[in-house]
Amino acid sequence: MELTFKLKKLFNKFFLNQHPEAALRYFPVVSAIKKAKLRDSKILEVGSGSLGITPYLKKSVDGVDIDFSGPRTDLVNRIKGSVEKLPFKKSQYDVVIAVDVLEHLHKNIRPLAISEILRVCRKLAIIVVPVGKLSETQDRQLDQLWKRIFRTQNQFLAEHVANGLPSIDEILVTIDKSARKLNKNAKVSSFPNLNLSVRNILMRTWISKNHYVYYTYMKGYLLLLPILRFANFGNCYRRVFVIELAPR
Repeated sequence: MELTFKLKKLFNKFFLNQHPEAALRYFPVVSAIKKAKLRDSKILEVGSGSLGITPYLKKSVDGVDIDFSGPRTDLVNRIKGSVEKLPFKKSQYDVVIAVDVLEHLHKNIRPLAISEILRVCRKLAIIVVPVGKLSETQDRQLDQLWKRIFRTQNQFLAEHVANGLPSIDEILVTIDKSARKLNKNAKVSSFPNLNLSVRNILMRTWISKNHYVYYTYMKGYLLLLPILRFANFGNCYRRVFVIELAPR
């Protein structure tokens, strides 16, 4: 019992409200914000949910979403709204981030979403999104696995499969077109995030009825984050697009 108490205290101190797959997609976002020296600036997260980036950045942000169910934190200023029409003025935020959001939108809506992200952003936009056919194939396999094990449909995996995943070129072209239309200069860099084989192990541990296996995913893998955060080699699941903006 004493060991269990100590472990719980450890996780609550260092890993409160974290899970490994979310941490791995937010770590590069936190690094990009800090590198740009914008941690203390006005930040908006599009599609934040109830927690968003706050367990990893540990500061207040505005979060816009249609659903804020889940664990609560005072660090998220919850604003109801849609990425298709963000309820903010042009260049209202220094930093705007959208992490694993675009794949939940129909492909015809994605250009509008990217345009809205760039419209309300003044300095730095960061878009993190799963890309490519290999990632799409893995999501389809995981969706089938979920259905087979739980006899239900997982909303997030189902949306990935239904909407398909964009290509890197699609995102880059849309960013360029949107920036031009908004009369903004956009300097874009991008890099891969989370090796597909590593993600496959993580996700298959998550999709389990065995409580011990599931707990290994939720808590055990958190201890491996110092190693897992470097698993951005080979074929990767998602891409991080860092967009530095300035007026034309």
